[in-house]
Amino acid sequence: MAPESTAAAIAAAWRAGADMVELDVQMTRDGRLVIFHDDRLERTTDGHGRVVASRAAALTRLDAGAWFHPRFARERILFMSQVLRLIPRSKQVNLELKRTRHRSAFLRRVLRMIRETRLGHRLLLSSFDAQLLRPLRSSHVALALICRLQPDRSLREAIRLGCVAWHPLSTLATVPRIARAHAAGLRVHVWTCDDPQQARRLIARGVDGIFTNDPARLRGVCR
Repeated sequence: MAPESTAAAIAAAWRAGADMVELDVQMTRDGRLVIFHDDRLERTTDGHGRVVASRAAALTRLDAGAWFHPRFARERILFMSQVLRLIPRSKQVNLELKRTRHRSAFLRRVLRMIRETRLGHRLLLSSFDAQLLRPLRSSHVALALICRLQPDRSLREAIRLGCVAWHPLSTLATVPRIARAHAAGLRVHVWTCDDPQQARRLIARGVDGIFTNDPARLRGVCR
């Protein structure tokens, strides 16, 4: 286990046998793409304020690991460009695009980074926001819609968007919905499950992937 969204966490996931890591992408005040889950910095760093209101140079000086355990002190916030260099050839990354008021600029920077790194074939772009995914339909990058509420409506929207996957909260992944998604050509990846017994039930329903905080614990079940 390691502090979320850090290089240490990504390395731990690969060692535990994960096929894919899920990371959140936000844009800083000066237009840099950073990997960070929360809107604000306080929970997982020694910084303060909102990520989108911060400059990239200031974020690079923050400690993103000591909150988790002293041995992870000096882990840093990662840029999207750094993360893309941490993907082994046999692995993939799911980049969750966070909602933003600067949608067009954000998407332009994401797509530019993907083109420059030539790693689009190993990426899955996901979001809770269908409006954020809609302009990406012609980008030739795989898309997934995340769902916390209104699952039937969300699944219909995922199909309309041409997504390759649907990412519902695990309790929303019923057998009929999974079958409907598969019939439309979508994979179903559910979140978040850390319990092997629950994972077995989800696999029995037909899910294609499971987001977990503990890939080592679920590795035997998922294999």
